[in-house]
Amino acid sequence: MSPSVRLRALQARHRWQRRIHWIVGAVGVATLCGGVAVLFTTDRDARSAFLLTLGLALVLFALLRGRIQLEGFEILGAKARVGEVVKRRLELAESPERGEPADAAALHRQAVMLQRLVGLYGLYEHVRRAEPPGPRRTKALDQLAARMQAAGREAEFDPAEVIGWFHEGTDPLRVIALNLMLANKDYRDFLAVLETLDTPHSLFEQYYGLLLGDAMLADLDALQQRLLRDAITRARRKRSFKRDAPLNDLSEHLLHRLGERF
Repeated sequence: MSPSVRLRALQARHRWQRRIHWIVGAVGVATLCGGVAVLFTTDRDARSAFLLTLGLALVLFALLRGRIQLEGFEILGAKARVGEVVKRRLELAESPERGEPADAAALHRQAVMLQRLVGLYGLYEHVRRAEPPGPRRTKALDQLAARMQAAGREAEFDPAEVIGWFHEGTDPLRVIALNLMLANKDYRDFLAVLETLDTPHSLFEQYYGLLLGDAMLADLDALQQRLLRDAITRARRKRSFKRDAPLNDLSEHLLHRLGERF
């Protein structure tokens, strides 16, 4: 299956997941209301407790958007599962049913790479949390981004998996996905570039989204170039963007490459 087909399948799956979460949430709220009604209008305490518990579970599932079930790097939303996922990939590698030795070796490398990226994820979170905004923190985050890109040049994940990390992941995971996309053309996703410009989770993420757009520019068709130009123009109107000199410089460079005149 080609990367473009995998991407369309992934996006369709995400749309259905969002609808399912809304439906589950609505059923959960209705169940909670039913449990409250039973509690106050009848003496069936056991039935009321069951309805309240079920309703709460459904609402929590909808609010969490099912993230605990995500594959690959979505384990980072629940770090306790890191060891479990790595162990599962190692067990698959050692299974006699795998057949080709190359498959087992690839799974071993994926497990090791996951552990390596988990470490970078934790460092990114720590720096963002512990250090105040400023050049010193930005320099540390840039150094981590360089390490993410170095890992990305060795990674062997499915492109649809990396794309899913960006669209469904936490803030640090989105930055990891962007840097893997910068390092490996097979992982690149134009929609990720547009989202970092229109709905960025941080200015740091937005900067690396622009870097990715710059790296992809030669391969964009006329429609994609127009969409990128429009997204950059919208982003440049925002106050936070205007106050960030590196973002302004990089966006001007990209607009010049797109043929925009100032």
